Amino acid sequence: MLASVACSGDDTSAANGSHHDHGGSIEVAEGVPVPTIAIEVTEDPVEGWNLRVLTTDFKIVPENVSTAPIDGEGHMHLYVDGEKMSRLYGEWHHIGPLAPGEHEVRVELSANDHSAMAVDGDIIDATDVIVAQDLDGHAMGHDHVEPREAPQPHPSVIVELVDDPAGGWSLHAVPSNFRLAPENASGAHVDGEGHMHLYVNGEKVARVYETWYQMPPLPAGTHEITVALQTNDHAPITAAGTTVETTITLEVSEDEATLLADGGGDGGHGDGGDHAMAGAPTQYDADIADAVQTIMVDVVGGAPVGGVQRVAVDLGSVVALMVTSDIAEEVHVHGYDILRAVSEGNPSHFAFTAEIPGVFEVEFEGSGRLLLQLEIS
Repeated sequence: MLASVACSGDDTSAANGSHHDHGGSIEVAEGVPVPTIAIEVTEDPVEGWNLRVLTTDFKIVPENVSTAPIDGEGHMHLYVDGEKMSRLYGEWHHIGPLAPGEHEVRVELSANDHSAMAVDGDIIDATDVIVAQDLDGHAMGHDHVEPREAPQPHPSVIVELVDDPAGGWSLHAVPSNFRLAPENASGAHVDGEGHMHLYVNGEKVARVYETWYQMPPLPAGTHEITVALQTNDHAPITAAGTTVETTITLEVSEDEATLLADGGGDGGHGDGGDHAMAGAPTQYDADIADAVQTIMVDVVGGAPVGGVQRVAVDLGSVVALMVTSDIAEEVHVHGYDILRAVSEGNPSHFAFTAEIPGVFEVEFEGSGRLLLQLEIS
């Protein structure tokens, strides 16, 4: 299936004409070509799904992630069913197995500083809907595949971990005498091509199709990071009888682990960044009694009843939010960096002055689940 969208008003994330750390949007500058994006999601014959992202007038530059925005460049963010899964640093990405049923896959273009790229307030993104079948007996493992000896000249892979200024690490793995061929993943063997597998402490965590990949959050301690070359049909590749792989050691401090666990580094859940603690005051706080508008959101099973609404709010007015939930979470108003706790029997009820124009997401901080969009003008 091919889904092509230039700008989607329904998925707008945040402020027009300005960018807010991890959760805002940034307008494409006047005179700069407007990027476009299309995605294709196909079921992998062995396991999961293969995502291909096609863009125009947009340069993917993982080396500049978490730095100042530059016109026409950045990376991408992947969402499945409204929950952020990963950054994307290339054209291809492997999505693991999904629960049976229908799933929405969305990819948005992001500037270097993680602001969603937008035109007239509309996020530049693309969406596709896929249907996962019952997993029983469907997914085929490939741990049993026998290693395959590589022909001369033997391949190799150089691996490094690059510190992300926002927290975490980017994996940079560059093979030689070997072609990355994600379009042939899980297909027939062809000498000299395939993909890579990423292992953390001996356990496989991802199939890697590109030379750059966002590392998952890791707990404090010493970790062995291994990248191994694989054939199209997932056989480990050997050279002179030795597996072609490279292992490096990563030391994760308590501070780094805490930041990543809280969503720092713009990781797989939530938007990352240095958010306020739940309940911490902000410059936008206002008295509930002064609110001229109250917006109510009822969350059941982690999702807003009736779906995600987009509500208009007058610029400069005081607006109140009342969120009820049957699970414990934190309500995060992006752009305004308001974070408030909610749990069953304990609604989150607060007010703020809508001083910043734009469209802003209200989400659950822990799961990244989108609850509401506020259109402030």
